[in-house]
Amino acid sequence: MSSVPPLRREIVVAATPDVAFDVFTSGIGRWWPLAELSVHGERAGSVAFVDGVIVERSDTGEEAVWGTVTRWEPPGEIAFSWHPGRPADVAGLVEVGFAAVEGGTLVTLRHSGWESYADPAAARAEYDHGWPTVLGRYAEEAARAGGGTTWALLLHRAADDVAGSVFDDPRFAEHVAFLGRRRAAGQLVAAGPLGDAAGEGLTVLRLPGAGRLAEIVRLATEDDLSVRDGLFTVTVRPWRVTLSGPAVHP
Repeated sequence: MSSVPPLRREIVVAATPDVAFDVFTSGIGRWWPLAELSVHGERAGSVAFVDGVIVERSDTGEEAVWGTVTRWEPPGEIAFSWHPGRPADVAGLVEVGFAAVEGGTLVTLRHSGWESYADPAAARAEYDHGWPTVLGRYAEEAARAGGGTTWALLLHRAADDVAGSVFDDPRFAEHVAFLGRRRAAGQLVAAGPLGDAAGEGLTVLRLPGAGRLAEIVRLATEDDLSVRDGLFTVTVRPWRVTLSGPAVHP
């Protein structure tokens, strides 16, 4: 038995559980990054759940089975063996749960069975880098199917009565804690100081579901104690995103 623990990833997607489940399963061919992650490489043509198995087909008709469904309970859970490019008898196990939360669905992926690999720790480390890219693509497709995402820019400026650098002020730790909470919730896209204006910074937040700007304003003004305690003022600007790259979720 391997001592390497299961890998667990969580992401909130802007869709109801039934839509999120459907996109993950019947829609896998629309979001799986075959160009980067496939058995057939440049010859990869498609991937789909077919009759209880996950099958990749090359553009020349070759087939590679990635895994077999072991549990199918829509819209709450799916589980399947996992062995892309490997024999079925040396498979891991992937379990995916879908739970309704405010504004969308919490998708929890658990990957276990590392003892089937020659180097369990190395295999886990590889998937630790790969699953965030995969789930980022999935989240984008789920948002398209589920009706949207709310984006906002938070412009932080040091208050007029702040002396010296904001980084030296003890209240700055409250701002870092706020960013940490947004990151843990899967809402933080990017944050950092502006390079051409001392004491100013920009934060980009993304919440699943349309029409959630009021919630972002509440978070920016009440959850960030550095704003409440007077270190920063914050201006919240709604942002209509028309183009984005693949999201990576820690």
